[in-house]
Amino acid sequence: MSTELDAELTGSDPTEVVGELLQEADADSEYYLVDPPWQYVSALAEAGTEFDESELPTLQLVAQRDTLVSLRQSFVAASRAANLVEAGTLGVRERNGGGDTPTIVGDERVYAPLLMDGTGAAIAARSGSYVEHAADAAAEVWESGESFSLRTPALDRLRSTMETDLGETVRADFDNGLSTVAGQRDSESFEAVTAAVVVAAANDILHYDLSRWGEEVGLASKATFSRRKGELEDLDVVTTEKVPVEMGRPRQRLQLTNEYREMLAEHGVDELVARLAG
Repeated sequence: MSTELDAELTGSDPTEVVGELLQEADADSEYYLVDPPWQYVSALAEAGTEFDESELPTLQLVAQRDTLVSLRQSFVAASRAANLVEAGTLGVRERNGGGDTPTIVGDERVYAPLLMDGTGAAIAARSGSYVEHAADAAAEVWESGESFSLRTPALDRLRSTMETDLGETVRADFDNGLSTVAGQRDSESFEAVTAAVVVAAANDILHYDLSRWGEEVGLASKATFSRRKGELEDLDVVTTEKVPVEMGRPRQRLQLTNEYREMLAEHGVDELVARLAG
């Protein structure tokens, strides 16, 4: 089975490789990503944010469950991917059966994504019997897959509702913290609920308002927010102040402790979030 190599996409990391691939893709085309390495799944979520949705092809990701669970567990990658899902640009399915050699199929080309000591590369082929049948084979794997939910709110929706419900400053502080963590090598460890509680405390937001927003947007349940608040109280990061209301129990206003208010003043909210939630 002969296959003619056409090009090699290289970059300092998989994100650059995927970005170059998307740059060259026809927006009216359909790409299948079959069993890509986790690094390329994360790269797809990151690189996709650099394009207008109308510029992207339809992307169909079908992968083994452990790869998709890794995506779900990384808030940074999952929330970016959820943007593409909500826009109708990305589909995500768990494949049935054993894995294949990782391939990306689209625009009458087959790309083999590679990893070499942290450097990304993708060798593209455009002729030969394998290439001719690759699209049909990838589509068959996609059709036999099962829908997979990211269980993560789209980042754009999270930001917009946070600004509406909690204020522009809270949203900006959350963005700053997220941007700092996203630039770190271990951004997969970002804990969004912790970040939200810390940012809310830095802005004296009511815990009730924060947890209601978080549950409605699909970030976490009110119980999860309460547990995280309690953990941060035990660590002497946050404290609460009772705020009386006309009816019912007093509400709790989240505040940073004196030590962490000093840290906030010295280092800024982005570094505070990166230290506590990154």
